[in-house]
Amino acid sequence: MAPNPPTHRYTVRSQVAATGLTCPPPVAEHIARLAGPYLSVEPGPGPAGSWQAVAGVEPPPGAVPEEVAALGEVAVRYAVDHAHRTLYHRTPHGEDWTTQSLLRATRAIHRSAASRQGMLFLHAGLVELEGLGIALVGGSRAGKTTLVMTSVLHGGATMVCNDDVSLSAEPDGGRVLGVGWPRSVSVRLDTLDLLFGREKAQGVLSRLTHPANRTLGSLRASGVEEHGTALIYPWEYAALLDTPVGRSARVDAIVHLGLADSPSDTGVADVPPAARADLLERHVLDLPNKHLNIFGHAPRQGAPARTREALTALPTFTFRYAFADAPREVARLAAHLRGRVPAPARPAQDRLTAPAAPAGRGERR
Repeated sequence: MAPNPPTHRYTVRSQVAATGLTCPPPVAEHIARLAGPYLSVEPGPGPAGSWQAVAGVEPPPGAVPEEVAALGEVAVRYAVDHAHRTLYHRTPHGEDWTTQSLLRATRAIHRSAASRQGMLFLHAGLVELEGLGIALVGGSRAGKTTLVMTSVLHGGATMVCNDDVSLSAEPDGGRVLGVGWPRSVSVRLDTLDLLFGREKAQGVLSRLTHPANRTLGSLRASGVEEHGTALIYPWEYAALLDTPVGRSARVDAIVHLGLADSPSDTGVADVPPAARADLLERHVLDLPNKHLNIFGHAPRQGAPARTREALTALPTFTFRYAFADAPREVARLAAHLRGRVPAPARPAQDRLTAPAAPAGRGERR
């Protein structure tokens, strides 16, 4: 058996926490590319007492097994030493899955810290569309990814996140900041066909590097995912759409999305103030993570309630659109919002966008 490569220690920082990372340098370099612009990775051990994510080191006896088995992916196995706040990656082996496993665990640790600090997690994308921060709310297959990618591709928007934004009301209670996280974009294959054409879409798929893409085809073959799906890392998204990826943005309006069954069902409508809270609550996430909610995430008292109140005070709309006509529908939504949502005067620090880290030399494409 080949010896494990040497490991180094690193610190991973977000807007809410700093944690430790121990792994071979090539894995740390890959994590740094995948985590940007949301998390930063720097040499040196994490703060004393912080959670650590570790690969290439044997866990101690008594470490508790944990498993993440996402639909269509191979199972990822960990061992957790709760006493020493350390999570060890176990399998699958190989640099690509080790990288993905450590990134997922680190993200879960930081999102749990955000939850403890009172951030509210919403099943929504967040874009800056023509200068407005728009939360696009909806469950799976509501058309969030298609609308986000279409708006970015046509030059009017910057993506902050695609699926599960974290939100917090600022101390004055009147403004809400949305923060993105380093999570791959799950995109329907027919969305890629719609945006790029069949031939270019096939080329895009051949260059994607998320290891789960090797097995996600089974979901379409089994009928679980009718249209097929692929996972795009943020840096791949930035390169594909020739755009920066935003780290955070102020939220100026909320749009509840749905795909229309026929052209007659399309359109934008105001949501009256009395109906906003119930509509929003349907998409508030009970847990900060899909997996690995093992780090403590109970929020401090009152903070999520303040954010809910601030969100329900924002201009709120429903928008049903036709999938096949997404480019025209984006323009229609933008025009409606321009007429109904006041353009905010933004201090420089409100627009915290930064480019996703580019692929380094030797990056797998």
